[in-house]
Amino acid sequence: MINLNSDIDISRFFSWWGQELSFLLPEKIRESISSGKGILVVEVNLEKTKVTYVHSDQKTVLGEYVRNALAKQELKEKIENNPQYKEADIVLRIPESISIKKDLFLPAVTETNIKKVLAYELDKYTPFNKDQVYFDTIKLEKEKKTNQIHLLLVLVKKATLDRMYESCVSLGLTPHYSDSAAQPVIPNDGSSQYNLLPADLCQKNNKLPFYTMLGSMFLALILFFVMLFYPLYKLDNGLDKLKHHKRLAEKEAFEIERSKKRVDYLYLATQKVIDKQNELPAMIDVINSATKAFKDDTWVSQFRYVNKTLQLTGQSSSASGLIESLEKTSIFHNAKFISPVTKDNRTGMERFKISTEVAKKQSNAEAK
Repeated sequence: MINLNSDIDISRFFSWWGQELSFLLPEKIRESISSGKGILVVEVNLEKTKVTYVHSDQKTVLGEYVRNALAKQELKEKIENNPQYKEADIVLRIPESISIKKDLFLPAVTETNIKKVLAYELDKYTPFNKDQVYFDTIKLEKEKKTNQIHLLLVLVKKATLDRMYESCVSLGLTPHYSDSAAQPVIPNDGSSQYNLLPADLCQKNNKLPFYTMLGSMFLALILFFVMLFYPLYKLDNGLDKLKHHKRLAEKEAFEIERSKKRVDYLYLATQKVIDKQNELPAMIDVINSATKAFKDDTWVSQFRYVNKTLQLTGQSSSASGLIESLEKTSIFHNAKFISPVTKDNRTGMERFKISTEVAKKQSNAEAK
């Protein structure tokens, strides 16, 4: 059953989906997409804020800015005049020294609700509780033998990240996400994605191109199905013939099924007659025969009569002679102890458990 309370990140799903299907595209297009747009990495220090443009393996430092109106205007002009900077996602990168990275192993059942589980139990794994920090996780390889999931927990103090976020915004830069220098997010690698910032503080990407692409794909899909099924629509006569043959086949199958039911009924009736001829003694007869076979120093606490086998449980002053007593009867065969005979210290009698096969009692004519 789907857990409706779980957190689902649609953006991560489409990122993974795009990566998995990218091999279908021509190589040149794939290369242009993989190179994609760069990111503006914002690193906040005590006095200045450093802004770096990162694209693939290339890094370009835009500058280090004092947080004032003049610096904000200078940075804005530099970004506006360069299309690459303007289209880049803004990343607020936390220094490694003030962030925490920790490996965790949790039961696999928590996979659908990892963030909620960690929010309740964060103080078990770190010196902080959920109200003191921002955190996120990266799912690593699943531990198959132990049925656990391997997670990488990354966290930073709320007060620290809030202060750095305000410094970033004061320069006119609203981050799309925040990561740690100890575990930087790789833009084109879906398995490395995480975000220390809550969703309400993040800049939202323009969804219009995405919805345009989705609409185009949907329209193309509709046209594909129209082209696929329109020829079938033109073959109504052939389809009617197929339906007619189908009805005839169903009618024949129904007649065959009726004949099969008749045969099954005759078989069951015959089997009942055979079973009646070979029926075993009734339960009351079996109990009476067992009772007569035992002496007064023996009492039975449990009878179990199943599948031609009788099991007797009880106590006797001499359990060893019970097997012989049962074998003397005409309906009991192959009597044996099915558990060791033990002595009851309270009563001084021997506890026993015997199993014996029950057969139809032979008449004198059959015996001859």
